[in-house]
Amino acid sequence: MTGYGAISASDAVAKLNNKKTKTIIGTAAAATLLLTAGKYFFHNSADILPAYANDCGRYSPIELSYDKSYSKILNDREYQLGLISKLQGAVKIPTEVYDFYAQPDLSVPLKEEPLYGKFAAFHDYLEEQFPLVHSTLKKEIVNGVGLVFTWASKKTKGKKPLLLMAHQDVVPVNTDTIDRWTYPPFDGVYEPETGKIYGRGSSDTKPLIISQLSAVELLIADGYELERPLVLAYGFDEEKGGEYGAQFIARHLTDRYGKDGIEVILDEGGGVIDLGDGQFIGQPAVAEKGYLDVEITLNTLGGHSSAPNHWPNKEMTGISIISEINYFISENQFPIDIDVTNPAISTLQCYAKYDLSQSSEENVLVNAAAKGSISGLAKALEGTNSKFVFKTTEALDIIKGGIKANAMPEQVINLINHRINTKSSVKDTLDHDLSVVLATAEKYDLGVTLEWSNGTETTVLRKDTINGGFIVKAINPLEPVRVTPVDGIWDLIANTTAFVYNDEYFGNTNTSEFFFEGTISTGNTDTKYYSKFESANNRLYRYGGGLQAGGNEHTVDEWSNESYLLSSTAFMYAFITNFNAHADALI
Repeated sequence: MTGYGAISASDAVAKLNNKKTKTIIGTAAAATLLLTAGKYFFHNSADILPAYANDCGRYSPIELSYDKSYSKILNDREYQLGLISKLQGAVKIPTEVYDFYAQPDLSVPLKEEPLYGKFAAFHDYLEEQFPLVHSTLKKEIVNGVGLVFTWASKKTKGKKPLLLMAHQDVVPVNTDTIDRWTYPPFDGVYEPETGKIYGRGSSDTKPLIISQLSAVELLIADGYELERPLVLAYGFDEEKGGEYGAQFIARHLTDRYGKDGIEVILDEGGGVIDLGDGQFIGQPAVAEKGYLDVEITLNTLGGHSSAPNHWPNKEMTGISIISEINYFISENQFPIDIDVTNPAISTLQCYAKYDLSQSSEENVLVNAAAKGSISGLAKALEGTNSKFVFKTTEALDIIKGGIKANAMPEQVINLINHRINTKSSVKDTLDHDLSVVLATAEKYDLGVTLEWSNGTETTVLRKDTINGGFIVKAINPLEPVRVTPVDGIWDLIANTTAFVYNDEYFGNTNTSEFFFEGTISTGNTDTKYYSKFESANNRLYRYGGGLQAGGNEHTVDEWSNESYLLSSTAFMYAFITNFNAHADALI
């Protein structure tokens, strides 16, 4: 990564010593500091949140430009059961991807590929379930496993497409937890009495694939004619970063359409929340935090465990040293640092304006935002899950080392996952970890080498010694992604969603209220590559339009609800047609 200025060892030691001092400040002193800061910021103009620029309550249903079969989605029970069955079948195909999965072997047919061969059955299943999509749209296999479908005609030539995205892969099931599942994880069980569909991928993100393909299948059957190209793109390794799936697809589509050549992108992310009493709010994720994995490998001296004598004053091993690093990193976590452009602030201001908050935690945060103080909001965020969208996070996720009880490990590997605050950067995040590693290296006379996962840069920060050294690798660095603009397309998505949810299926009448405001999620999606390649003029919406109902993503008993599947399908049908009818006038 170009432009990175490595932190010096002396600076690292100073930083770490300063952090050590901070960690022993007592709670009373901390409280005094907060009170003092509060008094100061009360009179400080820099402490004022910006006024709410949008109005989340200004949206109203826009009539569909084309609705030949739209009513089937929310009213035809036979059609609905068919959609549910399609999702069940998709869940039954285990498209698990592990972190060690690498570049697919393109020299063999997909079904024979040793890692991704299981995706061949999923491809076959989609072709069986969506024959019109496969006979009408151009199908491309990108990098052996990725799927791209393009619907275009002479009428659409030269126009920028709408891109709908999701990912085929699912996180692995821990075999040690299978007995804790209500139903086997790949049985795709549907409970008619609850409306729940259980199984790995039933929420993340196979319902989105099924809803997008189902909407297109229905439009083709209706004889619908596009005014703009439509592209469907499905990566296969999103759960491990999208390096071989979405990145290849994004580059492929950028080569085809050029910079800013895609008009709008919709991907997994936010949805619609039922607030009760006929109130709904659509919440697309319209920005992304940055991302960085920091892998710390310590190569050091081994030997017999009966004499851990490599450091005279302490009985230390490589695991001891890595543990010390983890301690200081954990003790000196990133603070809440509010970026006033973070769309989560707009969400809080929307809730304050229309009194929409539901939970006690939301009430506290909404009230704090309404008072307009940055420091007051920061204080209210402490101890809440919402704080994670206003800070850089760190999760010590992987540690490996040692092969025998009586042998000191010669190599220890540690991985820290960071989601970077919109106000911060990859450099700031890496410096945070490097400062601890460099200080530890000086203490134990070890070397430090910095590497990047793309292999383009290696920087020796301290030469290795007889004791060994650290290799710090920055993996999959991603700077925070800027906010999607509020413009005509934003309004079209909002008003289309308002139409969908003003339906009797959701228990609504013309008196229902609909709101729409952007937010930010704590995780990342495959859209990061389209931002990286500047593919879409920043009109990136992590939004499927579905009624949020589901849970346990990435863990035991993952599930979604039929209402999510049906509402997502309805939204896709409605937005595809409305986009084609109105995009030229709005852009």
